[in-house]
Amino acid sequence: MRYPHWQFFESLDDELHSLSRIIEFAPENFPTFSVYLTRLYLSVCSEIDVVAKLLCAQISPTERPKNIDQYRPLVTAKFPNFAQLRIEMPSHELDFQPWLSWSSATNPQWWKSYNEVKHDRSKYYRAANLGNVLESTAGLLVLLVYFHQSELYSKNSAIQPDFKDDAH
Repeated sequence: MRYPHWQFFESLDDELHSLSRIIEFAPENFPTFSVYLTRLYLSVCSEIDVVAKLLCAQISPTERPKNIDQYRPLVTAKFPNFAQLRIEMPSHELDFQPWLSWSSATNPQWWKSYNEVKHDRSKYYRAANLGNVLESTAGLLVLLVYFHQSELYSKNSAIQPDFKDDAH
């Protein structure tokens, strides 16, 4: 598999598209939680950790950052506008700036919630909700765009984004 992380994202995009037929992607539904959303949330954030490490290795092959607190300075030093990138979901009239908190050297709330769900699910189960799934998925997309920048902007790229929306 040539682009496993991009293919993972495309699979996730398919799942979210199907989910949007069951749960309306609207702010008033962001607190919705379920076992299914928990599985998605844990999977997305685990992939974020993997892709962030890979991006850091591209940026600085000699450094070995171990966690998000160590990824943040490497990524934001190389890409000063990283935290400002906005992901739009026009078919749902939503947009996200999943890494905006990195502008103030803090981690996103959805990342903090992910760690709470991962380490103490019985207490923080409700944090695995639609809002955190959508925002973390937007965060994964931002990382993938930076990680695959050269492929995405090259002519005849092997990566052809085809995100689902209500028009499909």
